This record gives sequence, C-alpha cells and structure tokens, in this order.
Amino acid sequence: MKPPKHALIICNGEMPSKKIIAPLLKNKPYIVCADGGANKARAFGITPQVIIGDLDSITQQTRKYFSSVPIIHLTDQNSTDLEKALDYLLTHKFSSATVIGATGDRPDHTMANFSILLKYHKKISLLFLDERCTVEVIQRRVTFPAVIGQQISLVPMGRCTGIVTHGLKYPLHYETLAPGVREGSSNEATSTRVSVSLKNGPLLLFKIHPTIT
Repeated sequence: MKPPKHALIICNGEMPSKKIIAPLLKNKPYIVCADGGANKARAFGITPQVIIGDLDSITQQTRKYFSSVPIIHLTDQNSTDLEKALDYLLTHKFSSATVIGATGDRPDHTMANFSILLKYHKKISLLFLDERCTVEVIQRRVTFPAVIGQQISLVPMGRCTGIVTHGLKYPLHYETLAPGVREGSSNEATSTRVSVSLKNGPLLLFKIHPTIT
C-alpha cells in the first residue's frame, strides 16, 4: 500500500493545545511517535502508526497501551529520536512532515531540533509547530498569507546574505543577517501576503500565530 505523502511526528517536548492539533489530524496523516512522544500521544488520545527511537523515554504503561502499534527499537546514540523518525520517513518516501513536541522548556533540545530542521529540510519538507508559532527553513524564496500586525521573525542560523522582504514593517533590501551580528526578530506584517527571499544562508522563518500577536 502506498503511504500518504504527509506525516505527523510527535516528539517528547511541549505539546500544543488540542485546538492546534485537531486540524493536523483532519487529513489523517501518517503518525510517527519519536520515543517519549508516544507518552504525549497517549495523553492526547492519538494513536500512531509507528513508535521509533532508543526507547529510553517511553513508559511501560504507554508501551502496554499501544501494544498493537509497531515499535522500532534503534539503539544508535549518534542520532536523536527525531532523526530516527525522519530517517524512517525518508526510507518510506514521505515528501513532507509536520513536527510537534520539538520545542519546550529545554532550550538545548529546542536548539538541537532546529539544527535537525536545517539538516533535513532539503530531503523532506518540514514544518515545526507549537503553541506559539510555526518554524520552517526558507529555501531561496517563500510567499505566504499573513494577518496584518502578525509578528514574523527571521532568525539566521549562519551568515545569510541578499535578504529581500515585502509586506513587512521593517523591510530588508539585499541585506545580511548573522548570529551575534544582526537578527530579524519581531518584525510585523503590513500586508496579507508576505514574501522573503535570500541569496545564501540558513534562515529560519518564525510565524507567530495571529491570535497571540
């Protein structure tokens, strides 16, 4: 059977509310729990198609609860559970995935997951989603709908050059952003369509949910 093109990965970080998760489930994505993400899925009443990881975080109660769900135990400590989940999707030729539970109260885990986002974004289309925002990597150019006043942040993960924006309060015109030098946080949409393009560099796009702005 040909798998669906889109997947939902549930990690072991802070979960968004049911209000945010519900739309993700409407199209019945293929759900992968990255180790302790299975505990989160159980708490939200979500049944995954597979659980994968080194299994140091999933509880025995959760394993018993999901006894009919395939569990893939990978002991390799040179990759994280999120990487194991992404490698699984790539092996099964998925083209895109939304990732929840990848951020939270462990800044080191969050930063590591942003690094993984950069590592994999050319192999599979990825979107991180949490209670406050979405995060994705800009590949050369992106145009997206926005709500006027919505906060938009451009966060460089390296030297990013030739950045041009349209529809933002503080426009950039062939400018450079770089960590420790200049960031592009807390900009603001002035149009219902925003575009960002760049010449080179790893640039993260944060779109704050309009209800929070």
